[in-house]
Amino acid sequence: MAAWALLSLEGMKPIELKQRMLADHRRLESLFTRVMDAFDANAREDTQALWTELEYGLERHFRAEEKYLFPKFSQLDATETAGLQAEHALLRRQLQDLGVGVDLKLVKADVAKGFIDMLRAHASREDAVLYRWAEESLGHDAKPLVDALLR
Repeated sequence: MAAWALLSLEGMKPIELKQRMLADHRRLESLFTRVMDAFDANAREDTQALWTELEYGLERHFRAEEKYLFPKFSQLDATETAGLQAEHALLRRQLQDLGVGVDLKLVKADVAKGFIDMLRAHASREDAVLYRWAEESLGHDAKPLVDALLR
């Protein structure tokens, strides 16, 4: 049996890693929708609170990927890993800049939508490449990543 097919210490099967990562993307997608609904309703206080939740959720998600997936994935595909890291850096900068604008009530819904569209494209890239690889390759090594995402 291949190492990736073994159960983790907590009984997590390899496919569960991909499912957990995709579930975190679905959680973030739900948050994207709520943020846009708040923008559309011109509910500025809700928008600020949801944006803060978005900042926290994305940072936690990015850090988990960078700590537990990127180092191992870079051994297989350093170019793709560098691309994903560059996207994380760009998304973080834009998230922070837009967050200041949200706090000052300067960000318009179309600007927020453009940013969320970028996040969605990034998530699709990860789903197709990074998570597929992780599902097939990590096995026991997946538990710390899942624990980090569930915190």
